Amino acid sequence: MIPLVDRASWQGLTLTRREGSHGLGAVVELMGSVMGFTLEAAGEPSIYWAGDTVLYPPVASVIAETKPDIIVTHSCGARWDGDLIVMDAQETVAVCETSGDAVVVATHMEALDHATITRHDLREAADNSGISAMKLRIPADGDVLVLEGAAT
Repeated sequence: MIPLVDRASWQGLTLTRREGSHGLGAVVELMGSVMGFTLEAAGEPSIYWAGDTVLYPPVASVIAETKPDIIVTHSCGARWDGDLIVMDAQETVAVCETSGDAVVVATHMEALDHATITRHDLREAADNSGISAMKLRIPADGDVLVLEGAAT
């Protein structure tokens, strides 16, 4: 295993480490460091996997600066001692609203005992904000998604 310290290239793939924060404030000390990454390959859609992070300025900057075709979020609204430690429905909707033509794939719902957002909750929040099912994909367990890039 090789840790991703900054950037790594392998067989035409480039992975770049991106900042993440498993919450904000004092909870970060309890949760420890986290990261996301971008994945790029010639002729393929670019991917930003945000990871176990809340939406905060470095995450928003990655989206604005790299303009990924696909963004994967952990969107279950998990909380630790009341503090949000991964994106919730509101933050995921904000990612959708600020990510241009990117397809957003929300994961982790109903997967953790400290999750507060279900797939239904997230879809309802997205619908209420005018976010289409083509823009925000919320796969069920076992679903296989074929993503070719920008939302239509």
